[in-house]
Amino acid sequence: MTNAVKFMVMGETYVPVDFMTAKEADNPAVSHLTPRERQVLEGISKGKSNKEIALDHDIQEVTVKLHVKTLCRKMGAKNRTQAAMMARDQEMV
Repeated sequence: MTNAVKFMVMGETYVPVDFMTAKEADNPAVSHLTPRERQVLEGISKGKSNKEIALDHDIQEVTVKLHVKTLCRKMGAKNRTQAAMMARDQEMV
Protein backbone atom coordinates (compact mmCIF):
# COMPACT_ATOMS: atom_id res chain seq x y z
CA MET A 1 0.00 0.00 0.00
CA THR A 2 2.84 2.34 0.82
CA ASN A 3 4.41 1.82 -2.60
CA ALA A 4 1.10 2.57 -4.31
CA VAL A 5 0.81 5.88 -2.47
CA LYS A 6 4.44 6.77 -3.29
CA PHE A 7 3.80 6.13 -7.00
CA MET A 8 0.67 8.27 -6.99
CA VAL A 9 2.38 11.12 -5.12
CA MET A 10 5.08 11.12 -7.82
CA GLY A 11 2.37 11.38 -10.47
CA GLU A 12 2.79 7.79 -11.64
CA THR A 13 0.10 5.18 -12.15
CA TYR A 14 0.16 2.23 -9.81
CA VAL A 15 -1.01 -1.11 -11.17
CA PRO A 16 -0.61 -4.25 -9.06
CA VAL A 17 1.52 -7.01 -10.59
CA ASP A 18 -1.39 -9.46 -10.22
CA PHE A 19 -3.52 -7.23 -12.44
CA MET A 20 -0.87 -7.06 -15.16
CA THR A 21 -0.29 -10.82 -15.19
CA ALA A 22 -3.91 -11.93 -14.81
CA LYS A 23 -5.63 -14.11 -17.40
CA GLU A 24 -8.73 -12.87 -19.23
CA ALA A 25 -11.21 -14.07 -16.60
CA ASP A 26 -9.28 -12.33 -13.83
CA ASN A 27 -8.48 -9.16 -15.74
CA PRO A 28 -11.28 -6.58 -15.44
CA ALA A 29 -9.93 -4.52 -18.36
CA VAL A 30 -10.24 -7.49 -20.69
CA SER A 31 -13.55 -8.74 -19.34
CA HIS A 32 -15.09 -5.36 -20.15
CA LEU A 33 -14.22 -5.61 -23.85
CA THR A 34 -17.15 -6.28 -26.13
CA PRO A 35 -16.98 -9.26 -28.50
CA ARG A 36 -16.39 -6.86 -31.40
CA GLU A 37 -13.58 -5.10 -29.53
CA ARG A 38 -11.98 -8.49 -28.94
CA GLN A 39 -12.21 -9.23 -32.66
CA VAL A 40 -10.60 -5.89 -33.47
CA LEU A 41 -7.90 -6.53 -30.84
CA GLU A 42 -7.18 -9.89 -32.45
CA GLY A 43 -6.89 -8.18 -35.82
CA ILE A 44 -4.46 -5.52 -34.66
CA SER A 45 -2.48 -8.20 -32.82
CA LYS A 46 -2.05 -9.92 -36.18
CA GLY A 47 -0.78 -6.67 -37.69
CA LYS A 48 -3.85 -6.02 -39.81
CA SER A 49 -4.86 -2.52 -40.89
CA ASN A 50 -8.21 -1.01 -39.97
CA LYS A 51 -9.36 -1.59 -43.53
CA GLU A 52 -8.44 -5.30 -43.40
CA ILE A 53 -10.18 -5.74 -40.05
CA ALA A 54 -13.27 -3.98 -41.41
CA LEU A 55 -13.36 -6.28 -44.45
CA ASP A 56 -12.89 -9.38 -42.27
CA HIS A 57 -15.88 -8.51 -40.09
CA ASP A 58 -18.09 -6.73 -42.63
CA ILE A 59 -18.06 -3.39 -40.82
CA GLN A 60 -17.00 0.13 -41.78
CA GLU A 61 -13.39 1.24 -41.34
CA VAL A 62 -14.52 4.17 -39.18
CA THR A 63 -16.23 1.65 -36.87
CA VAL A 64 -12.94 -0.21 -36.48
CA LYS A 65 -11.24 3.08 -35.58
CA LEU A 66 -13.86 3.67 -32.90
CA HIS A 67 -13.38 0.16 -31.49
CA VAL A 68 -9.60 0.65 -31.42
CA LYS A 69 -10.05 3.91 -29.53
CA THR A 70 -12.41 2.42 -26.94
CA LEU A 71 -10.44 -0.78 -26.40
CA CYS A 72 -7.24 1.23 -25.92
CA ARG A 73 -9.02 3.35 -23.33
CA LYS A 74 -10.40 0.28 -21.55
CA MET A 75 -7.01 -1.46 -21.55
CA GLY A 76 -5.06 1.65 -20.59
CA ALA A 77 -3.02 1.49 -23.80
CA LYS A 78 -1.67 4.64 -25.43
CA ASN A 79 -2.09 3.31 -28.96
CA ARG A 80 -2.98 0.24 -31.02
CA THR A 81 0.58 -1.08 -30.91
CA GLN A 82 0.68 -0.98 -27.13
CA ALA A 83 -2.75 -2.63 -26.98
CA ALA A 84 -1.51 -5.43 -29.25
CA MET A 85 1.60 -5.88 -27.12
CA MET A 86 -0.46 -5.99 -23.93
CA ALA A 87 -2.80 -8.54 -25.49
CA ARG A 88 0.15 -10.69 -26.51
CA ASP A 89 1.89 -10.39 -23.15
CA GLN A 90 -1.28 -11.26 -21.23
CA GLU A 91 -2.06 -14.11 -23.65
CA MET A 92 -5.42 -12.57 -24.56
CA VAL A 93 -5.06 -13.47 -28.23
